[in-house]
Amino acid sequence: MTALRAFEAVVRHGTLSAAARELHVTPAAISHRLKDLEAAAGRDLVYRQAGIFRPTVLGSEIIDGLGDAFTRIRQADRLLRSSMTGTLRISAAYSFAVLWLSARVMQFGTRHPEIDLHIEPSHSPKEQDDADVVIVHSDKRPETGQWTLLFEDTCGVLGRADHPIFSGTAPSLDDLAKADLLHIAHRNGPQSGEFSWRQWCVQQGLVGLDLSRGARVSAEHLAVEMILRSPNLALVSTFSAQDHIASGALRVLPGSTVSSNRGYWMMTCAQGGNDRLVKEFENWLIKEINSGLLPED
Repeated sequence: MTALRAFEAVVRHGTLSAAARELHVTPAAISHRLKDLEAAAGRDLVYRQAGIFRPTVLGSEIIDGLGDAFTRIRQADRLLRSSMTGTLRISAAYSFAVLWLSARVMQFGTRHPEIDLHIEPSHSPKEQDDADVVIVHSDKRPETGQWTLLFEDTCGVLGRADHPIFSGTAPSLDDLAKADLLHIAHRNGPQSGEFSWRQWCVQQGLVGLDLSRGARVSAEHLAVEMILRSPNLALVSTFSAQDHIASGALRVLPGSTVSSNRGYWMMTCAQGGNDRLVKEFENWLIKEINSGLLPED
């Protein structure tokens, strides 16, 4: 049913973005649903002409068969939504949600008790169809939809405050090469914001330094939890870990902070009449982020 709704909306509006706005999902989600429906049919259902999607012969037959079914569904949906107000759904990159957003979002909730917040950490936030706000971590602007760059990320070498590398004289590169390192290897690679030790060496202009040893984890928040409890060092976003840095639990190796050439991007897809709620959250989020950006060491 969801694939048929996406197909009908694309044919009626002519574009993925317009269909996405009506169904309150991302254009990528509309595209995936359309491809799934065409795969099930075994034939193309739309074609693109001068930038507008139009139905094929089979697609036209399906539209005729649907009649006004979805028009009546939309009318019923509007009646239902008119009685449901105040819910704000946020899908955010997992580590950002766990390390940073979760510690602050209730401040927003306290200021706006009329808003029912639903927070969903996700390794693939763009695929959450019912989100009002989507926040991703990526090495480039996502290809579909209207995205706002929240901030460009920086990474540094982090370890527990009592790690031996922070004691005594200034640490040398030999000290780093001998340390127990953690590697973060996201499932989606750079598209999820992954930044490797090899890339860090390039940024630092280091040649011939082998930092390939060490355990691997699939997410940044797992790396933070591990270095809080073990004598490891990890290459972590200084923004995401700022609370642990501010508390003194973690320290940043002096001179190790570099730009990761990655950023956090936000797209809003207000569900029904949620435009005001989304704008309130967007303004609050940007203000919180700007107040928490750390100066480079």
